[in-house]
Amino acid sequence: MSRLIEKIYALFRMNILIFVLLAITAIALLAYNHGLNEVKDIMLPEYPYFQATSDSADGGSSVVKMSKTDSSIVVDYELKEGYAYPYVSVKILLGDGKTKGLDLSKYDSIFVWLKPRGEGSVRLYLRNFSEAYSVAGQETTLKFNELEFFPLEETYPAIFVPREFRVAGWWVAQNNINVHHAHVDISNVPLVEIQTGTNAPLGYGTMEIKGLRFKGKTIPREKLVTALVVMWFVTFLIILIIRFFDYSRERAANKKKREELEKNLLALEIEKSEYEKSSKEDPLTGCLNRAGFSSVLLREQENLSKNGCPVSFVILDIDFFKHINDTYGHNVGDEVLVNLTKLIQSKIRNTDALVRWGGEEFVILCGDTPIQNAQFLAEKLRMAIENAQLIKQQQVTCSFGVAEMIAGEDPKRLFERADKALYASKQGGRNRVTSATFKRG
Repeated sequence: MSRLIEKIYALFRMNILIFVLLAITAIALLAYNHGLNEVKDIMLPEYPYFQATSDSADGGSSVVKMSKTDSSIVVDYELKEGYAYPYVSVKILLGDGKTKGLDLSKYDSIFVWLKPRGEGSVRLYLRNFSEAYSVAGQETTLKFNELEFFPLEETYPAIFVPREFRVAGWWVAQNNINVHHAHVDISNVPLVEIQTGTNAPLGYGTMEIKGLRFKGKTIPREKLVTALVVMWFVTFLIILIIRFFDYSRERAANKKKREELEKNLLALEIEKSEYEKSSKEDPLTGCLNRAGFSSVLLREQENLSKNGCPVSFVILDIDFFKHINDTYGHNVGDEVLVNLTKLIQSKIRNTDALVRWGGEEFVILCGDTPIQNAQFLAEKLRMAIENAQLIKQQQVTCSFGVAEMIAGEDPKRLFERADKALYASKQGGRNRVTSATFKRG
């Protein structure tokens, strides 16, 4: 009887701990979802550190005039010929405007109050400084994290998230940026620019800008989750200690059974994970293999059939790969494959699928991409590979074949067309791009 009472008492104590932890977890999640917000407002009528500029600094002749109202600034401008891409912009200085700025990476939402009082799109630049790729005092080396959008009345203010930004390709090329630094970085933004977009027509226009808002959480989600996980871990550790003292003999046997069960489950999970990974990924390069490619292909076929979104294939083959293996050995050949995979993945979109089709042959599936864009991508990759040093022993080049999927077309025919285009590149001297055409019948 007394032993039963002891068990009930021990169980009651553990339930209290779990109840308290559940209450803390619920309160923390509610507080996170409905509070703990951190907001940084930059309302231009009240903000002194901004200016309106034009393309005159680049040799252009566009003119800009700025005025204030109680709630916004109004930028009247005239885009004129003179610069290759006429523009006007509003520059907003954060920090010192050069090397010391604000860390915007902690914000997960960006609000832009900009009313559509003209035609065309608008660019938003978050210009980041880092000693890894910027030169102090040279504004042109501040990273161009850009986002281009069409301001609409029904979406006022426009709301974005940091992952929607991208780094301007021309800036990467102009400054010879290492691929490891060609990603979005907004950890130190001394300058924000609101600029007319690529399709802004010549002539008069107006931008009415109220300002920007950066919104995030005082405590990052990752830290909150980590803290809760630690609390749960510590609590269950305390429970285990209580169980150890309350059920010393039973605990030893239960612990042994639990460890065996956990070991078996872990072994099964590892085996399952390794099997799934080996069945869908190429073990050498880490990109998809043919099996992993099937689900991606099916998805893009459905997207093409239902929504009419174009899908293109880029197939590439390493030139004289057998010669590299025969001359330098298979280890060097493997090094070529791994380095080529890294280079390609740094140049394509996250939505594109890179597949090792076999040996030295790769396929890139580009969703929402017509053949003209796929051919441009292939040419960009061809030049990047030609100019890169994949191995120290010799230069490596690739030949490319490009084809666009036709709705209802058998994928085998698509691959045949792309493969014929690749063969034409090989026959034409290698290190070139050939596009395939579609013929019904």
